[in-house]
Amino acid sequence: MGKERGRDIGGVAAASPIWLAPIAGVTTETYRSLHARLGAALVHTEMISAAGLSRNNAKTARMIGGRCGVPTVLQIFGPDAEVMTRGAEAALVMGRFDAIEINMACPMPKVTRKSGGASLLHAPAESCRMVAGLKRFGLPVWAKIRKTEPGHHPLSTGDFVSALIEAGAGLIIVHGRTPSQRYEGAADKDAVTAMAAKFPGMISASGDFYAPDDAKAYLDGGCVSVLAARGAMRDVFLIPKTLSSLGFPTEEKYLNMSPPEQINLLAETVREAVKNEGERFAAVMARKLLSGMLKGVRGAARLREDCASHRDWPSLEKALTAFAIAE
Repeated sequence: MGKERGRDIGGVAAASPIWLAPIAGVTTETYRSLHARLGAALVHTEMISAAGLSRNNAKTARMIGGRCGVPTVLQIFGPDAEVMTRGAEAALVMGRFDAIEINMACPMPKVTRKSGGASLLHAPAESCRMVAGLKRFGLPVWAKIRKTEPGHHPLSTGDFVSALIEAGAGLIIVHGRTPSQRYEGAADKDAVTAMAAKFPGMISASGDFYAPDDAKAYLDGGCVSVLAARGAMRDVFLIPKTLSSLGFPTEEKYLNMSPPEQINLLAETVREAVKNEGERFAAVMARKLLSGMLKGVRGAARLREDCASHRDWPSLEKALTAFAIAE
């Protein structure tokens, strides 16, 4: 696997092609920092409303967070070029980013009802205006899209990608499901790699990256990077395992952590979340991370059940500490 693939992608220098995807309600500053520590060469903010940013909404502003030592991409959504531009302008006052990414992929009604996310697949002209408008900030502009549906969307996936690139997009992240699939069924990896073959050096892959071989298939198919989303939630150590499998430098300690070491990593992460995002979110994060750790470890299922009954970090920490000592 050629390590040069991870150098300059879409105008951003990254140490490898294995990145952390934007995940709504998950990729906070603390979660991004965890996966940067585990080896993600680039991370995304969660999808942020451009309208909320432009109105200086306090809750929306808190989603910006800080940097974590690797390139960070701001992902925003909105209904039109004017709103996107105002939102990006506000965000760039609050934080420093290496690229701006337009979400044209989210299929959920709370986003599409507002003419954002995957609804933009119906509006290629406006989508292109968004890309062109954001270029004024001097950062690479990326777009995340889904596979389009013949007879339902005005352009084929290839024609939509072509239009975005012509408008100035530096990278297109293609998710291999249609909007109507939402997150059901299998992602069409062949559709993604077909775009990579058609637009060399311009396509990153999203969808069903659950094991190192999934990333290898995308990269061998011509994709310049692969984004870990639900796979990194199911297996917290997916990114270091994948880097090792592909021959990229990896910290060995993250490949064979003992249960007590994993618990200590979890505790460190959640303490950081208490500081960054508050105790309520930190307790939720602890339970989510725990479900992606300790797979196959004796007593792990019982620990997860025990932690599900705790709603605050101090009581969760006691349960985790007891488990680590017992191990």
